[in-house]
Amino acid sequence: MPAKPDTLDRLAQLLLLIAAVTTIANGIFMLVRPLDWYVFVPTVVTTGPPNAHFIRDIGLAYLGSGLILLYATANPARHWRAVAVGGLWLTFHGLLHIYEVAAGICGPATFWADAPAVIGQPALVIIALAIVFSRRKARIDGG
Repeated sequence: MPAKPDTLDRLAQLLLLIAAVTTIANGIFMLVRPLDWYVFVPTVVTTGPPNAHFIRDIGLAYLGSGLILLYATANPARHWRAVAVGGLWLTFHGLLHIYEVAAGICGPATFWADAPAVIGQPALVIIALAIVFSRRKARIDGG
């Protein structure tokens, strides 16, 4: 980023901050109250009985991703690798949900109910990375 961040730089930071905070919050919820989390997310109960250990395992993945994204929020252009790493789990998780609908494992209604969190978080990260890389290319090309 330039010495003084402009509107697009701030937008990338905001998108990452939203993704980081919501990811961290979800991870903490999963770690601290796994069975409450299980019933809080309506589509999760359709996947089988709760397993507190497994929910906590996934909570750790969310927490780790969120903390990496939070670190990257300070300067996404400088820490773009951290943005990519922090968004990796979220992106793979979202792709898994897309695959499950395409393969008929779950229905479109379930997908759309999950989409704001499952697709929304990685979308924010991907958009932020797109902003960072478009700005880098413009600077390299002399823009």
